[in-house]
Amino acid sequence: MKKAKAKVDSKKPEIEENEIAAATEVGVEDAEDAPKSETEELEAEVEELKKQNTALKDQMLRTQAEAENFRKRMRREKDEFARFAREGFVRDLLPVKDNLERALLHADEDPEAIVAGVKLTLEQFDSTFKTMGVECVDCHGQAFDPELHEAMNQVESDEHEPNTVVGELQKGYQLNGRLLRPAMVTVTKAKTKAEA
Repeated sequence: MKKAKAKVDSKKPEIEENEIAAATEVGVEDAEDAPKSETEELEAEVEELKKQNTALKDQMLRTQAEAENFRKRMRREKDEFARFAREGFVRDLLPVKDNLERALLHADEDPEAIVAGVKLTLEQFDSTFKTMGVECVDCHGQAFDPELHEAMNQVESDEHEPNTVVGELQKGYQLNGRLLRPAMVTVTKAKTKAEA
């Protein structure tokens, strides 16, 4: 019996060894398959990421090029606008210049006609200014406004309140409500007590 037991026991380790070997072989195959498939997946993922990276770099370069082209185009258009912005203004003033030149051609013939021609030319000038939004600053009889007027001298007056504009030495102008040039004016001041 002991021998039979020993045989049984000796078979047991053989079976276990076979099972272990079989399991090991399966595990080795699985282990070989698993890293291969994981490695392949990772390599495929790396390749995909490289493609995406390349595509994003291309897109970024295209976007930068488009932005640079846009900046250049805007700069060109701005320069062109600045060069020709006054074209309409100059075109509107050409008839005024023409009339002044005609007046000088006939200066010797009739001085009164010259005065009449200059008046008409001045009206034409005012009309051109008005269409462009240029207005004369209102002065005479107005209260002195340092935003619109530049006081050149002061005079004492009983007829007007102090700081009233009573004379205009040079007209002031506004362009669409923005001051181009202040009016140079004479302003009243109160009489001193010694003279009163």
